Amino acid sequence: MSNILKYGFIDTLTKEEVEKVSGLVDLFHEYWVHRGFYCPETGFAVNVDTPIDFYTIGGVTYIDGLAGLDGYYNYSKAVNPTLKEYFGWLYDIVFDKLEKEIGPCELIDELAHPGFHIFGHQPGRHTYSHTIQYVTRPLATIHYDLQQNKHLKIWEQFKECDLENCLSFTLCIEIPTSGGGLNTWYEPSLKQYEPRNPYTLEVRNMDYEDLGSPTAVVQYQQGKMFYFIGKLLHQMAPAAQSLSSKERRITLQGHGVKCDGVWKIYF
Repeated sequence: MSNILKYGFIDTLTKEEVEKVSGLVDLFHEYWVHRGFYCPETGFAVNVDTPIDFYTIGGVTYIDGLAGLDGYYNYSKAVNPTLKEYFGWLYDIVFDKLEKEIGPCELIDELAHPGFHIFGHQPGRHTYSHTIQYVTRPLATIHYDLQQNKHLKIWEQFKECDLENCLSFTLCIEIPTSGGGLNTWYEPSLKQYEPRNPYTLEVRNMDYEDLGSPTAVVQYQQGKMFYFIGKLLHQMAPAAQSLSSKERRITLQGHGVKCDGVWKIYF
């Protein structure tokens, strides 16, 4: 199938629902998995000398699948029931909103359920000093989402799967007051989502080396979900200024592959 690109923002959660998710994420703190800066030699392993406050909840293909999928599958199988117990109501809302835009969606139990990225301290703890440097600079990897290629044996059970035009979505739960979002390259039409404000201007002026300034900076807002279908070169956009001790960046993340007419949602 040919590659297409479809994208958009979806109003998803009310203020009360956002606060409920934030509270559950904190309640779930025993399930936070501590991660580190990415490097080719060690993946996302935590550097004990310069730890940062980067955590995930749930299995994550691009992290847990780096060294092989057995660990990813085993961890996902163990944690999925608890994710569904605590956040099943949230999945229902997200899928209902997505279905109105892209068609039927459902979880696939063989893979990790949608989970959380958390940049910021755990409840009752201090923020690591290196977290500020990470969150306020464009240090995240610039990449295409290709997680679907890790799970080819899963897709073989269906008659037809579109592995070219896959879904990625991010639902913003908490965001620093100085901003946060998604840097994108090579897709000028996404400029419609870039507000001309101090945040996007500062992000554009950061050093991106060979690629240069992003084509568009998509700024996130609490309770809104941004999704895209197709191949999009992107990067987590940094916050523009130092974080306060209470500020965090929390997002619900997920991907989808359309199989036999239904989007199979995973992370």
